[in-house]
Amino acid sequence: MSDQPILFSLNIATLCIILFSTHQLVLRAHGKQVYWPLALCLMSIGVVNCMPSIQQLVPQFQVFSLILSLPALLLIAPCLWLYTKGLTNQVPWQLELRDSRHLVPAAFGGFIALVAFCLPTQYLHAVLVTEELSVVEKAPNLIRNIIYGLLISAFLSVLGWVLQSTWYAYKIVVRLRIYRTQLQDVFASTEQKELRWLNWLLIIVGGAWVFTAVNLVLDNLFSPIHYDAQLYALMVFVVIYSLALWGLRQKPGFAELYGSAPCADTNAFEFVSVNEATDNKEQKYQRSALSTNQAANIAKKIAQAMKEDQLYLDAALSLPKLAAHIHTSPNYISQTLNETLGVRFFDFVNKYRVIAAQEYLQTTDKTILDVAMAVGFNSKSAFYTAFKKHTDLTPSQYKKRHHAASTKV
Repeated sequence: MSDQPILFSLNIATLCIILFSTHQLVLRAHGKQVYWPLALCLMSIGVVNCMPSIQQLVPQFQVFSLILSLPALLLIAPCLWLYTKGLTNQVPWQLELRDSRHLVPAAFGGFIALVAFCLPTQYLHAVLVTEELSVVEKAPNLIRNIIYGLLISAFLSVLGWVLQSTWYAYKIVVRLRIYRTQLQDVFASTEQKELRWLNWLLIIVGGAWVFTAVNLVLDNLFSPIHYDAQLYALMVFVVIYSLALWGLRQKPGFAELYGSAPCADTNAFEFVSVNEATDNKEQKYQRSALSTNQAANIAKKIAQAMKEDQLYLDAALSLPKLAAHIHTSPNYISQTLNETLGVRFFDFVNKYRVIAAQEYLQTTDKTILDVAMAVGFNSKSAFYTAFKKHTDLTPSQYKKRHHAASTKV
């Protein structure tokens, strides 16, 4: 078997996770297309990283695997971008014709692979496996020119992959930043929807991309970097495990709103596209017919829902829920909050929660976690963040300061 059993075992374990996760994602994708890009992303990573297993188990397919690795490499970043786009979409995501432009580089890589498959096997083996270019020099002129053309095209594609990966990583970061802002317009609690794990994964994958890109370029121009293959295989295993685990668990951030029907006298909440500038409120509400008097009346209804009905105690409170409660259009509520009150839904609700928490901290001996849960927060970290934002103190500091003031009196 392999003279590097640890490397072989890690590679097999990684491929098993990819196969299992891809199968699960494909099953889910029948009803939700958002899972297709992640399934394709995992399969592409599997093709790129299966070489150690291919060499040991089916060496006759080594050339085949190496040729397919180019289009697979060019598929990874676009698929991760489309998956991110699907998770952050305000309506159920579906693959559109305009999304196909993201697959053009991979299609070009597929064309290179198709031409390569048409070449005699001995030349492919000499170029890709044994690296004996002297065999190519003895080939007929047409075949020799095709091989050199393919090598140049493949090298340029690898350089393009470096730029492609950097560009998509940037697009994902920007998309997530805008998405988190949009969450605060709709939900009072967002920490379970913010996709923080995707940021950490991007950092890890970014490091792997940089290393792989530098190594590929140096391998084609000079000589590859010498590194511990087992350590690299372990890193790939951790990345794939994390991507598969969170990918299978994660639902689109706005999923709970997808099938919700608005109440009879309201309209469904109309989102602003994440591709538009979300801070331009005039553009956002330019089609609205909401008058100043109407906005003032809505503001009173919202305040009543919070003060008298204590709607903020609902940890799953969302803008459509509030709209149904006060029988008002979600769009009008959003406009009233942003334009009349100058606050996002998220901050508006959490301010009431913090005020209620202050009373608990002053009058009871409840723990910080108990207070957080009692006033509508669903995590201690979210409570600390909101409390600090509205009072400039942590809950513990506020409690100590109040007790100290009470003792002096």
